[in-house]
Amino acid sequence: MSPPIESPEILSLNDLKIHLPPDVYNHLATQYSVFDGATSPTTDSMLSSHMDKILESMKTSPTETCCRVNLIQSSAEDIIDGLRSHTSNITYENHGSAVRCHETLKDLVMIRSRPKQSNTADANVYHCSVPPNPECNNLFPNWPTRVEKGWPMSHRAIVVDRFCGEAVLRGADVFVRGILAADAGIKADEEIAVYADLRSTNAKSVPRGLVLEHYSGRCVFVGIGKSCCKRSDYFAQSAGIGVRMVQIAGPPQPSLNSVLSGKMMLQNLPSVCVAHALDPQLGEVILDMCCAPGGKTTHVASLIKNEGLIIACDKSRKKMVSARDLFRSMGATCIVPLALDSTKSLLDVDEGRGWKSPNQIVGSASSAFKDGLLNVKGFYENSFDRILLDPPCSALGLRPKLLVDAKSSKELSKFAEYQRRFIREAISLLKPGGTMTYSTCTINAQENEDMVLFVLSEFSSMRLVPMSSLPGLPGLPGRGLTDHECQMVRRFDPCDKGDTMGFFLAKFTKIQACTDS
Repeated sequence: MSPPIESPEILSLNDLKIHLPPDVYNHLATQYSVFDGATSPTTDSMLSSHMDKILESMKTSPTETCCRVNLIQSSAEDIIDGLRSHTSNITYENHGSAVRCHETLKDLVMIRSRPKQSNTADANVYHCSVPPNPECNNLFPNWPTRVEKGWPMSHRAIVVDRFCGEAVLRGADVFVRGILAADAGIKADEEIAVYADLRSTNAKSVPRGLVLEHYSGRCVFVGIGKSCCKRSDYFAQSAGIGVRMVQIAGPPQPSLNSVLSGKMMLQNLPSVCVAHALDPQLGEVILDMCCAPGGKTTHVASLIKNEGLIIACDKSRKKMVSARDLFRSMGATCIVPLALDSTKSLLDVDEGRGWKSPNQIVGSASSAFKDGLLNVKGFYENSFDRILLDPPCSALGLRPKLLVDAKSSKELSKFAEYQRRFIREAISLLKPGGTMTYSTCTINAQENEDMVLFVLSEFSSMRLVPMSSLPGLPGLPGRGLTDHECQMVRRFDPCDKGDTMGFFLAKFTKIQACTDS
């Protein structure tokens, strides 16, 4: 006789709490303790600390969707018209002016929307673990224990993986590859409940195709959708949309998959600030040291409208092949993609050959691999007018997050050590008079303000540059920067009224040839 199946733990998004290991929580909470006691207009005043408010904000996407215009192939006016046409069946807030250009970033279009109308659209499902059922419908008269387990009686349901669930909260539909478990009997065009599995990355996975009554994990209700096919097709097909979302548990987000492709791309507001801070000029030679997946690189190309040279690097060949496809789709012909580890990209000048410019190096390079990427080993000192450095980080600012996999504060420290390696290479490669931006998508000051202090303390050739025209908050106090230096960087706090992802941005200039060790 088989052992009884354990009951699942089914949560509403409101009830879900994002937990961190105690040492990680304390590490971050100490950094943000300077704000404890301050009230936030966007979060629950009962939360005990600023860190708790950040974690609460992490569960949902920012209220506004950001679409960055590709100026190579379109304009802000055309994108606004296109988005208004695409979203004409959505009811808007702000007196109908939901699609608008950002106040200061003129190549950024913002969308704020309400959900499409359906039988359940009037209910706030953020607080629900099942869809509202005012008519007390019961599709499962032969499964009396279903309600005790916490599953809806009015809707059949599916469970998707965590990453799919997070994408749903960003406005995506459910692709079949993300579906793990489903009720029997689901038909095409049927309205169903969507749940996201909450197991960690390293936990034992749910076997795809599981019947819902055998699911015993922990999950959260993320919304209501309409099935595009019958249940068996979810697991027989390898690609395609399985469920089109009607309503999501977080702030409503428009579905923009493949909309105005090549003319715009979805990009978070702080990420859009990076290329504007870099301020690329026509004809310059620019390096993006960690470019994948390529959004910021294409933004730089958009701002210079292909009039210059952009070297885009990542040590992963697979990622760079994907990035190259993006560059081509955006018409960014000035970008040269390279599979290159930027921490090992500084070349010594050979006595017999001497210094060569990036143009000379890529112009004489050939491809040694089937993927067609050029075989380039690196570049010489003082080669680039501008460098965009967005190194690997702990990514603790990304939204939405249904679970955070950070293991320990020691692991966070390893990111900072790795980032310093990129910085050393970047400063050597930057020309005197050149500009470097440093950015991360984390809230960890060890990778942010502390890294600015590292640059200013270790490299006498580098100066911090203000970014007063860009949105954002000053840097965290108490990390060794002066008040003036804190005002010169840009920090984005997930629980601030700006309602963005967590992010950090600093801008430097190199005043002389680097003689620092």
